[in-house]
Amino acid sequence: MKRCNLCGFVVTRVHPGVFGTRCLFCTSTFIHRAVGVVLKELDLPANIDVYELSSRGALFRYLKKRYPSFTFSEFYDDVEPGHFAKNGVQCQDVQNLTYADQSFDLITSTEVFEHVPDDLGGFREIHRVLRRQGHFIFTVPLSEQHATVERACMKNGEIVHYLPPEYHGDRIRGRGKVLAFRNYGMAIRDKLESVGFTVTVVTVTDHRYAIPQAKVIRCYKD
Repeated sequence: MKRCNLCGFVVTRVHPGVFGTRCLFCTSTFIHRAVGVVLKELDLPANIDVYELSSRGALFRYLKKRYPSFTFSEFYDDVEPGHFAKNGVQCQDVQNLTYADQSFDLITSTEVFEHVPDDLGGFREIHRVLRRQGHFIFTVPLSEQHATVERACMKNGEIVHYLPPEYHGDRIRGRGKVLAFRNYGMAIRDKLESVGFTVTVVTVTDHRYAIPQAKVIRCYKD
């Protein structure tokens, strides 16, 4: 019997689509569970300062329960970064975070940076607010090919498309509403290393937790 490593419940329900099986209790996807595997291997103490780039989902709930000093945010088009939306969640733009330098020991995200217009600027900001010897653990849709395919960019406040638009979904904006600016290849390592990270791409396959295969990017700030 397969169990969720985030909550311990049974993982059996199969959902159609890219995220496959979900936990019956916390609704984790195999991507959430793969991040959980990497976090367990790191074995970080509970008294660290943690920042997650979302305000919902199975990984969010796991982190919130495990780490008392837990900060989270969302990006809202109509809320100024640093301010709070009507639901009480703080808005942050990862391209220009309002947090002070070296604020966190661990930063996490799942399937975010493909939607960030200036992802290199976002990686710089993550590096800035992360403390020395801190970890940035995240996922993006990641191809085995080396090159990253840039699908679109922002110029003078307008979106310029290089390829036909590709849209993903999230729980705030809904299905097919979030533009993918790129399809990442292994060259993502070059971007992360250029801002100062030491990078390891971890392939997680663990049938105990119904993880067929998932790539988790583990970054370390010296």
